[in-house]
Amino acid sequence: MDLPNIIRNFKSEASRVGYGKAAWQFLYEIVNRLLHIRRFDVIFLTREHLLPLDPAKYARHGSRLATEADLQRMRHEGGWHIGDELIDGFRNGDACLLSTVDGKIAGYTWVHTLGRPLLIPGLRISIPGNYAYNFAGFTPPEYRGYGLQPFRHHEVLNRPEWRDKAGMIGYVDATNFSSKKGQSKSGYQRLGRLTLIGSKKHFIVLVSQELKQLGIRRLPSNL
Repeated sequence: MDLPNIIRNFKSEASRVGYGKAAWQFLYEIVNRLLHIRRFDVIFLTREHLLPLDPAKYARHGSRLATEADLQRMRHEGGWHIGDELIDGFRNGDACLLSTVDGKIAGYTWVHTLGRPLLIPGLRISIPGNYAYNFAGFTPPEYRGYGLQPFRHHEVLNRPEWRDKAGMIGYVDATNFSSKKGQSKSGYQRLGRLTLIGSKKHFIVLVSQELKQLGIRRLPSNL
């Protein structure tokens, strides 16, 4: 074990997220060398918690649903993180909302509305019918700072396809503190937790009581 390197990495992480969170992350990694454990926070964003948008700031913004031709072109261009899994999901009913700035594609977010999203290989969960499942958002570096994430949240929930939804549900790794901070800034709140225990391929899932009350549970991954 390279102790100096461990200490250096710990200090680097602590300077970014704080000593308490860095210590928790360190313990989490040590435990996972013995037993595979992952914790996911299920988060939700309701219409009441959408961040307000300044119309003047977003005058150049727009959005539209992607076609398969759009996705194939973006995959061919590279840099958009469009792989076979997303294409297959699109063919099975997932939708991709493209955001634009001055008419140019400036990122996307994906929406699953069938109520049974696959979070990771081997873990599919049920989603309440009055929520959409939001995942796989991406903004190219040159368009970061344009406020596209909250803009896309408004665009998704204001489209006729999802106007009947109370909000959106997603998830984030419980130890991904930077991602959790970003989601919190976007208005997302923690709904409950999924805890995976076992190995990377075979694990049990503990569902928190808050999620059970909403009907969120593990489903067979082959659905």
